[in-house]
Amino acid sequence: MMSVLTILEASKKFNIGRTTIYKAIKRGELTPQLSESGVQMIDPQDMIRLFGSPSKKTVSVDSNSTVSVNNDDLVRELRLQIEELKQDKAFLKQEISSVRRDFDDFKLLIEHKAKTETPETDETVSKQDVSSLGEQKKQAWEQVETPSQTHQEEPKKLAVFLSRLLKLR
Repeated sequence: MMSVLTILEASKKFNIGRTTIYKAIKRGELTPQLSESGVQMIDPQDMIRLFGSPSKKTVSVDSNSTVSVNNDDLVRELRLQIEELKQDKAFLKQEISSVRRDFDDFKLLIEHKAKTETPETDETVSKQDVSSLGEQKKQAWEQVETPSQTHQEEPKKLAVFLSRLLKLR
């Protein structure tokens, strides 16, 4: 008769996970015995009855050649994965640069719209524009002044003319 095994020893000897052994104990298929130190011990005969004979490790020369063939397959597979990842990386870089270009274009468009929609004030008009604006006001005032118009209509027309003039800029 074999000696009893701990759950860890039984899992290694029979090549079965410890959780599988604990589940078998919970279902009542295995009955553990408690050792003097309180550790659950399992009878190897119960393990053989439930899981079959213990697995034996066999190492042969043929398995080494199989391992090298598997290694070659593994290396080939890993190289393919690396190549795919490189392609993915290149694609993502292109996407990022495209998004950046689009962002820059939209930013320029927004700045352009903001400049065209913002009416010019006295602060934004340059000194040269101010001098030419003064001359234009004089000319506009001379054109607006006619003997048939009342003094109330003249400022309105001048204001309309100047607002249109400023909007054109």
